[in-house]
Amino acid sequence: MPLIRSTFSVFIPTADADAASYISRVGITDLQGQIDIHNFVKELKNLGLYTLLTSIYLCRSRHNKGSGTTLFDLKNAYDLTAVGSPTWSDLGTFYASAGNDYHGSASITQAVAASILQVGCCARTRIISDNQAIMSYDGGSASDNYFKLLHSNSASSQYYFYYTRNSVAYFPTAGTSTNRNSAYQSAQVSMGATAHRQMINGQLVSATLATSKNPTGTQTFKLGSTATFQGYIGYANFGTQELTLQQLSDLEMCYNNYIMTGLMR
Repeated sequence: MPLIRSTFSVFIPTADADAASYISRVGITDLQGQIDIHNFVKELKNLGLYTLLTSIYLCRSRHNKGSGTTLFDLKNAYDLTAVGSPTWSDLGTFYASAGNDYHGSASITQAVAASILQVGCCARTRIISDNQAIMSYDGGSASDNYFKLLHSNSASSQYYFYYTRNSVAYFPTAGTSTNRNSAYQSAQVSMGATAHRQMINGQLVSATLATSKNPTGTQTFKLGSTATFQGYIGYANFGTQELTLQQLSDLEMCYNNYIMTGLMR
């Protein structure tokens, strides 16, 4: 009887202590999800990005709890709690009721929000509509908008990043994100004191000088339906350090390679 050599194998990455701690804390049992997380964290560290981010939310069921009301933070800084009825799926957390479903945290205070210099997310909306706030800390007026990442201008299907600089609303040049109601769209933004950089789907669409921000008011950090957004969120992150264009590009690459596999365009 001839010997048959199988070429099939399952790659189990070398364990990363921070990834292992997150997996244990959350209780993730999906094998592919565990592999994704280990590889993702290791690559972030290889590129010097892991310590630059304050919070990372991996929203697909395989990468988080997949049940219950807590959206766990990979960095163990600020876990989020569901308000309304967001649901879990392998496509990401799903927010069906505009203005009612979101994940938030009262622990992300005004002082924390004022220190945030970088935000990002990847979302797929199921509608074409203006002012779909996907991730924000805003107070409803120009002087109270710390940041707001949203789809706006339905005719052009654009992804806007909206934030306050010295109590003046500032809209950087928006980039086109077509088919936003049928495909995931990603955005990574650095809003440091020296420069503003906005990337949409891995492409730089805005790079302008900016001054320090000075918003006021106390609100709530919200991921999900803060306005008219209805759809899925695959991941989100924020940090307190300004990122270079190369760092933003590397961060996008890490998400695409390990977290959004099978979902991106």
